[in-house]
Amino acid sequence: MKFSSIQVCRALAANAVVLSHLVAIEQKYAHGYTLLPEWLRFAGWSGVHFFFVISGFVMMFAYRPGNWTGFLAARLLRIYPVYWVYTTMVLAVFLVAPAMVNSSVGQPQSIIKSYLLWPDAAAPLLAVGWTLIHEMYFYLALAILIALAVPLRCALPLWAAVLAAGAWILPEPVASPVLGLLLSPLTFEFLLGAVAGLLIRRKVLAFGRTALLAGIALALAGGVLYVRWGVAHGEIVTSILLLGLPFVLVVYGLAVVERRHGWPKLPQLERLGDASYSTYLGHVLVLSAIGRVYAALPIHGWAVEAVFLAVCLVAANIAGVLSYRWIEQPILRLRRYLPRANSVAAPANA
Repeated sequence: MKFSSIQVCRALAANAVVLSHLVAIEQKYAHGYTLLPEWLRFAGWSGVHFFFVISGFVMMFAYRPGNWTGFLAARLLRIYPVYWVYTTMVLAVFLVAPAMVNSSVGQPQSIIKSYLLWPDAAAPLLAVGWTLIHEMYFYLALAILIALAVPLRCALPLWAAVLAAGAWILPEPVASPVLGLLLSPLTFEFLLGAVAGLLIRRKVLAFGRTALLAGIALALAGGVLYVRWGVAHGEIVTSILLLGLPFVLVVYGLAVVERRHGWPKLPQLERLGDASYSTYLGHVLVLSAIGRVYAALPIHGWAVEAVFLAVCLVAANIAGVLSYRWIEQPILRLRRYLPRANSVAAPANA
């Protein structure tokens, strides 16, 4: 089962992250001619929240009772090989010029932990990999639930209760990276997305348009409040309330509308959604390379700056589409060799 509307959401979320990082690239290489406002950095954080909700939603269609090995193998195949390709690119740069890789981190980075997506005090070599650490935790926990045959209707509320208790009792941030991951409030967004996915699987298709409109309105209002209040990146609970909850309504509403009323054909956006993982992983490399070339050009100005931004945005998406076609798709074809179970079929975009 594949939701075209959710693929469009993926494209929008990926490009929100691209725009966020493009703000920093422009400030670094534009020689003072900057067009993107500082508040646009917020787009990246909102895109991450959107991705987490979408991931939880999609996993409810990839979740196969009784087949935890197949589920986990599919998740590992989906995440690691492509991530390793881009991490290796960053590692090559790191070995030649360490200062060019995550120079703002301030802590030594572990190559092994970076490749394994193991929680660490420092960011991975490929900085955007921090979100994948949360993804892998969610997938591993789901695989354990499948292996133990725990019904999701019991597991999800209990999981949420443990997270709430951890957020209430433990200080923020938690000293241990592993414990901080296990009790991270960000997991709430996966769980909320999972609830939306379960509702769709069980054909609870009510109030779709209302949920969609309410989610969009709340997301816009949350974004305004987020920017106006200057909510810090670390204030996770506040950002979940302002962004995560509205995005759950958006995802559920879109899925209901698509199932009940159909969805317009948007092949270009859907293609960008298919490639969103590659775009997300590789866009910083693309933007940085173009930025360095742009900085060396003898001509700068407002018009040239606008062209530079457009080229960056288009190039990041083209690179993502090519990566999806030449790297991701050949890897995903290996799924046919994974063990399967007679259950709900996994969506093509899982």
